[in-house]
Amino acid sequence: MKGVKLGSRGRRLLEHLGITELYPPQKEALQHTLQGRSTLVAVPTAAGKSLIAYLTLAERLRKSERALYLVPLRALAVEKYRDLRILEELFGLKVALSMGDFDRSDEHLSRYNVIVATSEKADSLLRHRAGWTEELKVVVADEIHLLGDPSRGATLEVTLARIRSLNPSAQILGLSATVRNSSEIANWLDAILVESDFRPVELREGIYHRGRIDFPLSGISQEVPDSTGDITLDLVVDCLRGGGQSLVFLSTRRSAEHTAERAGRYVKDLLKEEEAR
Repeated sequence: MKGVKLGSRGRRLLEHLGITELYPPQKEALQHTLQGRSTLVAVPTAAGKSLIAYLTLAERLRKSERALYLVPLRALAVEKYRDLRILEELFGLKVALSMGDFDRSDEHLSRYNVIVATSEKADSLLRHRAGWTEELKVVVADEIHLLGDPSRGATLEVTLARIRSLNPSAQILGLSATVRNSSEIANWLDAILVESDFRPVELREGIYHRGRIDFPLSGISQEVPDSTGDITLDLVVDCLRGGGQSLVFLSTRRSAEHTAERAGRYVKDLLKEEEAR
């Protein structure tokens, strides 16, 4: 792989995922993470932060070593657990998901190489002095910019501080969106900052009104067919028909679930068989 020196595991993982080239920020970050250096990666959404973590874990962990993968939400923990199972399939690294009872030390986790947990669960494990937490080689903190979040930031900060106190040699890999205080977070972690505004797909901002999206900066307009009778779903369907992906933000969990259920009826026929599952 030009620009970064990957071992056999990294090359095998990329081959399995069908990836032939890495993005520039990924190459820059891996030059540090593969050497065991704590690193903060601050790049836009969809610029490949997760792959940096997966390659780092694949290359740096051996069967007697452990890593903790911290995420802010249970749903994200399940998603990462499913993704990371590839490390078990390809390299025999055992992966566990921990997000249950906060009043247990869960010593059985010592049998696993990669433990995926929410910050709250990790905080509980540390408070219960789970022995394996002192043996962590790599700690991945996904969405680390949430350190500034009023509801979740304090727990994440305490968790990372306790991990660094228990195991000063642990490598910290922070994955962040682009934020103003990224250098401050990197300094706090004693980490190298890899920051970039690189986007694999151009970001355009448009305004939807009466069946049309206007993009003010480019002067381009785009018609959106009324195919569902719902503005949000019309935009989703139009995006998918164009071969794109769609991310919809809604104000409440109930609205998100309702919209997802309705969207499923329309988009299933637009997806490939493996995606529709």
